[in-house]
Amino acid sequence: MIRRIVHLVSSLSILLSMMALAQYLLQYSDGAVRLLLEQQHYLTLTSAALLLSMVCYFLSKPSTKTPDFKNIYPYLTGLPTAALVVRNKDGQLLYANKMCREQLHIRRVGLHYFYPSFLDASSIHQLLRPHDFERGFQFAKETLHFGEHLPLHVMLTGRVIVMNGVKARLVFLTETAAEEGSRKQENTVFQSVLNSLNEMVHYTDNDGHVLGTNKSFDRFWQGRIDEGIMLGDVRSEIGSRSTTSWTTAPDGTSRLLETSQTSLIDSDGEVFGSLSISHDVTDWHDMQESLKQEIEKRELTEQTLAQRTNLLDTLFAASQDPIGLYNEHGMYVGCNEAFIRWVANGKRDLRGLRVIDVLGEEAWEAQRSIDLDVMENGCTLKTEEYAILEDDTPLWYEVMRSPYNDPSTDSKGVLIMARDVTERKMAEQQLADAIMDLQELSFIDSLTKVANRRSFDEQLTRLWHTHVREEHPLSLILCDIDYFKAFNDNYGHQQGDEALRKVANVFKSVIRRETDVVARYGGEEFAFLLPNTDNEGALVVSAAIHEALATKPLSHEYSQVSSRLTVSLGIATMFPQRNSDYGELVALADRALYRAKGAGRNCTHNLISEELELE
Repeated sequence: MIRRIVHLVSSLSILLSMMALAQYLLQYSDGAVRLLLEQQHYLTLTSAALLLSMVCYFLSKPSTKTPDFKNIYPYLTGLPTAALVVRNKDGQLLYANKMCREQLHIRRVGLHYFYPSFLDASSIHQLLRPHDFERGFQFAKETLHFGEHLPLHVMLTGRVIVMNGVKARLVFLTETAAEEGSRKQENTVFQSVLNSLNEMVHYTDNDGHVLGTNKSFDRFWQGRIDEGIMLGDVRSEIGSRSTTSWTTAPDGTSRLLETSQTSLIDSDGEVFGSLSISHDVTDWHDMQESLKQEIEKRELTEQTLAQRTNLLDTLFAASQDPIGLYNEHGMYVGCNEAFIRWVANGKRDLRGLRVIDVLGEEAWEAQRSIDLDVMENGCTLKTEEYAILEDDTPLWYEVMRSPYNDPSTDSKGVLIMARDVTERKMAEQQLADAIMDLQELSFIDSLTKVANRRSFDEQLTRLWHTHVREEHPLSLILCDIDYFKAFNDNYGHQQGDEALRKVANVFKSVIRRETDVVARYGGEEFAFLLPNTDNEGALVVSAAIHEALATKPLSHEYSQVSSRLTVSLGIATMFPQRNSDYGELVALADRALYRAKGAGRNCTHNLISEELELE
């Protein structure tokens, strides 16, 4: 009940705020009213009430005054549509609300706003020149180009306003369906990959709702989708499970499907669904059954035996998958050419040879226990094996070991049938590599290629608990590039980004141990996390940082401390305790950095050393 009351109060506050904005804008321009109304057409009942209020007010009190930014600023900040204000004469960015900063990657430093590296004031000015801001315009289609990234297709709505006594352009920006289509391209590619597979694929969420299927699944289960989903539902604990089931194909024939289900796990280790892949193994199953039947018929007569042997050889020759037989004494009694290529490079025939002589003693001992289990318990076992053929071709096989009995000699043996699953294994590996690449990108700063803030926080949390347990010192160095704002203002943000990359490379060269971490803490700030390092060790690292920067030709003519790029460093060292928090270490380092700046910059302040001297 309390949550509902809070939600109601919040909704009423938003409605009153938006109505106040509407009434203000109506005092100045019908174009400005439409400019906001059209941008908010997708909102719920609140927008309907706002629209009615604004229209009624507009009809009763029209005006043509130019809106002043300071009056509409409070309402633009929380607007769920991207809004920006640029200088009328040159496109210089004056303001961008939160939605616009997120959408266009605009940076805010204090009261100043900065375009990202792929945008500049000149290009924005040229983009807006054709539009009539004096009279106002609506829904103008434009495209923003982001360098190597996909272009952003947008609808622009604009109006001239006054900001700090100067004419400026207020622009509202919304993405069009074309941008949404480009973002769906990855899903299209993913679906194309699934559709290219012969196996039947579908994936569901934890509640069993279907999230997607491929064409093979749709063709086989046409009109019987629910049956196909239930066939693949072998849910259990986290991991992969397989099952085989008989069903009916669209042409009315009975087919045996082997279904493998794998849990889908997110980055937090939680299962959010399952992936099921079904393969038609009817022919393979029929061949296995046929071989078993032929072996059992050996008790009839020599003629029946000969006929069955001929049939067996025919089946061996017709199969592209490796098939082999050997008895309980480890002697090969039959195989096809595919099997020979797999296990016996350079040999023509394996019949009459011992398995140990073909595979080697180590390989024979490794599989002997499996063969005994198959023969004694009459079970069928499936494994995966890696092989390199005579021509150096690497292959993965899915191997099925089944028992067989020879009544004519009262002997047992093992039937081996293998299936080439190399393409599937390669696809799985490529998928795993892609997932690893995505995970790595989420922890790397895209500009400087060092660890980002998220990676720093996670490693600090982990190291803090480790050092609590081991009772070792943990040091943190916070670094700030001196007068970097002046660098950006005079050299430009592209040069500023390049300077950040060079400084990051210098920092990486200073760090020697694999356990040490250098991360971009934010803006021009970096952090050095030094595990198992006392205060003296941290001072050595800080001295190396200053020395390495001094040897690099990184000019900064607008610095007040040097003609080269310099940094201020704050060092903090603690022995983590169970009743303390790693936030104390960060706070100490931040305080030390503040004092280093106060001491004139281009220096290191060691808060621990200062405290020891006071004691």
